[in-house]
Order: sequence, then C-alpha cells, then structure tokens
Amino acid sequence: MTGLRLEEASFLLALEFAGLAHSAGGGGQAWFKLPSALTKGDRGRSVLLPRRLLQQIAAYVTVERTLAVTKFKTREGWRAIRQPIFIRQPTLGAIGLPLRDGGVIPIESLIPDERGRLVICDDNGAPQEPGALWLTEVGLVVQPNSWEAAFARACQRCGAAGFPMRVSPHQLRHTFAVHMLAMLIQHRLRDAALEATGSGMDGYRRLLGDPLQQVQRLLGHASLTTTYIYLDHIAARADTVDAAVEELLALVPTVSAS
Repeated sequence: MTGLRLEEASFLLALEFAGLAHSAGGGGQAWFKLPSALTKGDRGRSVLLPRRLLQQIAAYVTVERTLAVTKFKTREGWRAIRQPIFIRQPTLGAIGLPLRDGGVIPIESLIPDERGRLVICDDNGAPQEPGALWLTEVGLVVQPNSWEAAFARACQRCGAAGFPMRVSPHQLRHTFAVHMLAMLIQHRLRDAALEATGSGMDGYRRLLGDPLQQVQRLLGHASLTTTYIYLDHIAARADTVDAAVEELLALVPTVSAS
C-alpha cells in the first residue's frame, strides 16, 4: 500500500516505473515523486514504494502488460482513444516526451487525461502501446472507476465462496493511513523516551504533531485537519501503540518519593 489516490495510481506511466525500478537497484525500495499536475490540487508529493510492490509490478509488466500490448497492436487500440497523443519511444530518465510529429511535452506538465491518451510509436511512427502503466486485457488504459468495479466483483466472488467482505480502493488508502500513523506514533514514543527536554503541549506536538504531518504529506491532504480523522481509528492499531507505551515506561526512570 502506498496511499495513492485512484486517479494518481491509474495514470502512472510505464516509463516512470521503469526509471523507478532502475533507480531502486538492489536497495529494495524507492521514493517516487508524483508530479504536481497528476495530484489533487496540484500538490506534488513523494511516496515510498517497497521492494515487494516493485517486484509485483515488474512481474505484471513482464507478463500481463506485455500480453495486453500485443492485443492493443493487433486490434489497433489507439483508434478507441479520444484524441490520442502520439509520442516516440522516450529514453529512460527523460523529463520530456518527444512528439511523433515534432516537439516535446514535459512529463511534469501532463494532467491525468493527457497521460491516459499517450500512445508510444516505433521509429517508423507506427503506434505500439499506451504510455500508461496499468492496462486492461485488450491494452486500453484502466480508468479510475474500473478499480472500484474490480473490487466490487472480487467481493461478490468472495461472498459466493462463503467469505463475505466489503473492501474498496479507498479503504486501502484509509488502512495505509491508520497503520502508518500508528507506526509513526510508536517511533515517536521511543524517541520521546530518550529525550530529556520538552513537556506539556510541546511533548504532545512531538508525540502526535510530527506523525500527523508525515501522514498528511504521504496522503497529499491540503489541511492537517483532514488527517486528524485518522486519530479516531487509531484504536484499530492499539496493540502497536500500547507496546510502544510499555517500552516508553520501561525506559523512563522511576522517580522515588521524598
């Protein structure tokens, strides 16, 4: 889980992932900078993609996406795209996309709709594949509302198999926020046990303010007030916080009565 919004995730480019996987190398994880034009309210931010997710996406690109691209070419899928933007194969790490008929588009400036209309051409100018990372079985770009439908169908299949559940893409973002906040609070409690200064509201700010601000940045919230709602759900990870509190109390020296 990364905390990405549906629109942000839907219109990632295959080129961006290729560059991300390359930069991660053997480190196992990588920070990905979301361009301002892709995010809500034009507030660009960075998200951390773990090694397991990078490996899963790499497997998807190698198998499923490759099959989808084949069908896209066979069916001339670009004809189903409204006002396609034809580009030539960009180089890894490029900051601009070369248009087939001349000119360059800065990747930073591409809004979601434009990202969904990108079609990469070969050296002869023939359309080859969409620029987007996530494709349907026939090679068209997966739209944000399609994820909602996919989750709904999966829940129906689980229910039919005797495992009733209701899960949506937004719930994954919510779960990411709650777990991340619990983890950050846990770390701040550990840090607080080692700090001899600060008390009162300053201590409260150190314990809750910093984690909330970090989650705010990861989720791309415009206001910290929006992020505060996740404090109401922190009980779901009470075990994590309770363990940190016990560790904190164990580290704090006992004050003997005079």
